[in-house]
Amino acid sequence: MVNELILELGGQPLDTGPAQDVARRLVEQPDSGFAVVATLDGRAVGVCTVSYQSSVRTLGAYAIVQEMFVSPEHRGEQMGAKLLRSALETAAEHGCKVVELGTPPNGERQARFYEREGFRAVGARLRRVV
Repeated sequence: MVNELILELGGQPLDTGPAQDVARRLVEQPDSGFAVVATLDGRAVGVCTVSYQSSVRTLGAYAIVQEMFVSPEHRGEQMGAKLLRSALETAAEHGCKVVELGTPPNGERQARFYEREGFRAVGARLRRVV
């Protein structure tokens, strides 16, 4: 599902082997993060992956939504809101008082969704590949 998200955003799909290794670590090492998967009739239709980070400014751990995807045919059914709320609850149970995320370039639709869920813009997210 993360590859579907990457393709939808215009990126190149990941090699599934290394991607599965990272996903497995999220499941097997709960202190590094977690994934919430939405299923319908036994089929995955959405995913939200979250990692934990420590920071002085947040006085400890905070969570970062890394990937959030709902299959196009299930958008508008509150699936994304349910996924996100479940992720927020799990992060809070882990002691996180802050959850951050980024939206893609030209991500006005995504920003509106997150704002409806209580997020507020705090600045641009920048990236440099090294």
